[in-house]
Amino acid sequence: MQSDSDVDAALDRTYEALLTGDLVALGQLAGTLERMPAPQPLDRASAERLARKADRNGRMLLAAARGVRAAQGRLVEIAAEPALTTYDARGRRESVGQVSNLMPRRI
Repeated sequence: MQSDSDVDAALDRTYEALLTGDLVALGQLAGTLERMPAPQPLDRASAERLARKADRNGRMLLAAARGVRAAQGRLVEIAAEPALTTYDARGRRESVGQVSNLMPRRI
């Protein structure tokens, strides 16, 4: 039988991995949590605590996925732009000049 403290600790480790961007740990923890049977029996306070932590982690995962999609979109924009783009003091994009096809591009 799985202890609710094991699930609690795994949820906390998952949260920390999300905060620090530790993708290796996230992959390992996902498998660990999926294989863990639900702790039985749970009192109401323990069940609510685990549900709050699982919900928190779910929101963090959604936010992380949005960030990854935004970064991917920005990389596509950068690769497609014919000019070097920077930002001015007010945060507006500004083209500096044409990028030569002779220079290697790095992302």
